[in-house]
Amino acid sequence: MNMSILAVQPSSKCDSSCLICPWKEKFGCAGVMLPLEALEKLRFYLDDFKFNEGLLLCPNPLLHSKINIIIHEIRELCRKITLFLPVSVSKNLLHRTSLENVDFISLVIPSYRELKTNIQTVKMLLSQGIDNLEAYVLLDSNYDFVNVLSIIDLCKSYGLKITIGPKFYNSPNTDKFIEKVAKKENVEIGLHYGKKYFYNAIKVFIENYPITVLTSTSGEKCRTLYLSPYGNFSKCPHSRFEINYRRITREELRKMLFSPCVISHNTIGLSPRINVYFVAKDGIEILGDILELLELISQVNSFRAACKALGVSPSTYWERIKNLEEKLGVALLISVRGGRKKGITILTDFAKELLREYKHIREKVLVSLYEYK
Repeated sequence: MNMSILAVQPSSKCDSSCLICPWKEKFGCAGVMLPLEALEKLRFYLDDFKFNEGLLLCPNPLLHSKINIIIHEIRELCRKITLFLPVSVSKNLLHRTSLENVDFISLVIPSYRELKTNIQTVKMLLSQGIDNLEAYVLLDSNYDFVNVLSIIDLCKSYGLKITIGPKFYNSPNTDKFIEKVAKKENVEIGLHYGKKYFYNAIKVFIENYPITVLTSTSGEKCRTLYLSPYGNFSKCPHSRFEINYRRITREELRKMLFSPCVISHNTIGLSPRINVYFVAKDGIEILGDILELLELISQVNSFRAACKALGVSPSTYWERIKNLEEKLGVALLISVRGGRKKGITILTDFAKELLREYKHIREKVLVSLYEYK
């Protein structure tokens, strides 16, 4: 199934000063605000179609005076909404916005200094009971490795989800980061587990803490639509083909949505992909996503927390685990209820041995992959 994404920039104005902001040169300080009619027309043309995800992107979306209406319109168009905000966002703006109407909040963090200076923003959001709070750590070609590790340590202390990736709509610069962090102690590198935003993603465990790293563009089957503050529709900001909402037609919207990724189309950017899985007797397959889940359960001792970290449905994967156990004739998980920790899930001896073999094979493959590169 292809991931469909609607990316919207409600405002060209920002009250932050991120040094590696990708939008300063494009928008300047014009203070343009997205016309609501653009979203209304999009909803009219798409009929009952819904995007998998809606992204409200920087510059600071909360500076739009009608941001609550925009969030409502995007809710009609998308199954879930992620709101991107600079970590230095004004607390007054946070108070005036209905944050409960978005599914995720991603704080864009360009440097450790920015995060440390604005740590009260993080505390304020957590104190409001916002659980789905992510730190999006920007990585450009000139990133400081120590600076990134400092950001990770501070985010870990507050229990934040962490994603490391590029300025949106740019090619990732994460290969060298992965190579460097892999040399540190208490670090495990996972395999590609799926897509996040416009990119392929892997999990990196730093001292057992799961971190998502975006590694490459999603390729030719990218299903995205971009709406600028000027009300112009395009595949993405790199596309030369854009049309204002006043002139757009239903056919042109469809053409944009199903056209290939502009970034990967301009540069081939081939990257090897690997998938480790086991085949038991009678052809029973233990697939890579199940092995990734078992690995994360061994780290956090919680089935639900492991599913949440991987972004998968607990009910679906619980059923898959039970079906697999029935076919194999052996248990993989043990759930212990009650006690101080209100129940934990651990691996059986068979699952532990399976995981040891999986890690051994994966390490060999990863070494070969880096030698290839």
